[in-house]
This record gives sequence, C-alpha cells and structure tokens, in this order.
Amino acid sequence: MKKIKVYVLLLLILSLLTGCWDKVEIEDRAFVMAIGIDTSNQAKNYIVTFQFPNVKQVTSAAGGGGGGGGQPNFSISEVGDTVFSASRHISTRLDKRLFLGHTKAVILGKDVVSDRNKFLEVLDTLDRSYELSRKLRLLVADGKAQDILLKNYKFDPDIGVYIDDIFKQYNRTSIFPNLDYNKITKSLHDTNGNAIIPVISSGKDELKIAGSAIIKNYKLAGWLSDGENMGYMWLMGFVKGGDITFNMPTTDGKEVKVPFNITNTVMKRQVIEQNGKIIYKIKYDVEGEVTEYSFQKHGEMFETNVLGTMEKKADKVIEKMINDSLKKFQKDLKVDMIGIGDYIQKYKPALWSKVGPEWEKKFPDVVVEPVVSTHIRRIGLFK
Repeated sequence: MKKIKVYVLLLLILSLLTGCWDKVEIEDRAFVMAIGIDTSNQAKNYIVTFQFPNVKQVTSAAGGGGGGGGQPNFSISEVGDTVFSASRHISTRLDKRLFLGHTKAVILGKDVVSDRNKFLEVLDTLDRSYELSRKLRLLVADGKAQDILLKNYKFDPDIGVYIDDIFKQYNRTSIFPNLDYNKITKSLHDTNGNAIIPVISSGKDELKIAGSAIIKNYKLAGWLSDGENMGYMWLMGFVKGGDITFNMPTTDGKEVKVPFNITNTVMKRQVIEQNGKIIYKIKYDVEGEVTEYSFQKHGEMFETNVLGTMEKKADKVIEKMINDSLKKFQKDLKVDMIGIGDYIQKYKPALWSKVGPEWEKKFPDVVVEPVVSTHIRRIGLFK
C-alpha cells in the first residue's frame, strides 16, 4: 500500500513537469513589429502588410557569430476579406507563425480611415486581438501603409521600433501628439467617433511623423498641419517643449529670424457664463531661451526693451497657432476635440447640466480667450 502511494505521488509530480504543450520555438516565430492596413481594389477588402526582423541574423549578431546574413527584416503582404483572414492566409506563404505580442506600430492607410465602415471593421479586429498591446502606436499614412512598410530606409530597418523611439522624443518639436492606441480608442468611444491620430509619411529614404488626421464620426474629416497641430497641443496642455520662430526688427531697419526654444509651460483654465455666453479662458506661462541671434547684434540682447519685444513676438506666434487650431475645430469641423466640454463637465457640473445635452450645437459659439505670457530665461550670452 505504501508503494502504491509513492507511485501515485510520483505520477502527480510528473504531471506538473510536462512543460509547455503549445510552445513555439523562437526561430519558428515571426515577431511582427509593424502592421500596415490598406483597402484593396481587388475582390478582397484589405491588404495587410507585416514587417518582422530576421531572427537568425539578430541572434547570430548577439552571439558574436559571423553568419546569419541576409536582409535585417522581412515584409510580406496578403489580401483578405477581413484583416483577420489576411493574417491567417499568410501561413500559406510563410513558414513561421505570426506573433503580435511585440508589435510597436499599426499604420492605417488613408483609404481605410476615409471609409467609416472599413475603419470600424479594422478597429473591431484590433480590439479583439489578445496579443496586441494597448500601448502600441496607431498612425495614419498620408497614402498607402503598404508603401511605407515595403520601402528600404537608410536608418534603423526595424520600422516599428523606430516609430516608437520617435514618439519618445515628441516634446522636442510638439508637432505631433504623443497618443498611443489606448488613448485614441478611448477618445473614439467617449466622443462617439472623434479622435486625433498622428500622421506618418515617407520620403525617398526616410520616415517623418508630423501633423494629425482628424477623425469625426469614425471617418477622416481633415488634417492638421504642423502649426495647427502645435496649436492643438497648446489647447490640450500637451506642449512640454519644442521651438517657434519669430521675426525681430533690428536697429538698421531690417529683420532677423529668431528661434525660441520652449523649456517649460504652465496652463491654467477657467470657464464663466456671461450674458448667456460661455467664455473659456486659457492662460499660458511659457519659459524658454533664445538659441540664435544675429552675431553683430549680440549687444542688443542685454537691453530690457529688446527682450520685452522678443517676448511679445513669441506671445503673438503662440496665440496665432492656438487661434488657427481653434478655427479648424470650431468653425470648419464644429467638433470639440480640445477638451472644453470635458472641463465644464468636471469642474462646472451645474453649467454642464444646462449645455451638455446640446453641446454639439453650443460648442462653435463658445468664446475662447487664450492669453500667452512668455518669459525669456536665457539668451546664451554673458557680459
């Protein structure tokens, strides 16, 4: 009886040491780093492009070996009735299993976001994927996503990682929003289909992320230029750095362009109701430094009136960015993507109970008063 108990115990222990029954060896996986989704002109609805690294080359380089040559990554496209079916049909042409757990970026072609139904279908597929991270980068291409992923570039060939690294330093320019998939889809759900999505474009041998696509009611409604996008970033309180340029008059009657590097910003907001109108006041305290100035005019930089003029010039440039972006949202699109409704709902609930049910009609008539106060902290010179 004692031996039987020992055998049973050993069998139970062995059952715990069986290992992973569904494991896939690393060399048998295709670690997808970037996905591109376009519509198709053929009978199938979608063209889906996957880019993944050459694992043999990566592991060989890491181990100090000299083999494992070949191209550093692979890109492959497949057509399908749905995005899911296209990813499955890849298996007929690829001897590896696609793994999406490390995907850094999903790029949607302009044609996808221009079609409401197709955009909703793609979002549904992405939402249902248990492998995709909610922190990946979602972007809109100004053309075909496939063209971006199939092109060879002179920099890091891993486009997904490259895109993710660009976003990590977005505050150096503030010309595109630092939004991930989770924030974008939350905006779409909370506002019934409205969101801002960063735009990616490709040149001859390089990529650029700048500007944004405006999504209204789950469909592309317009674009934000670099300047308008920075205006949007100001309105949302996202600007933490970047630079602007203004013209500065000189004593000899000419003008020089002066770049101003933003180092710190503080935004304060207030909403009041006055004579039946909603007034949204925004005050910005901006700090920064002058990074260049005409060499012959260095002495002028120590004069208080010159610095004061520069600060006022910077105020006007920033206010123009904000007002240009406001016009886009209030007059052209008539959609609140700048957080005024959210602010009223959170801090003025009594007012929101009156205007909330008809906010879409009220928003274009909101009076927005941005006031910018710039302070030059450094001029890069000493007496």
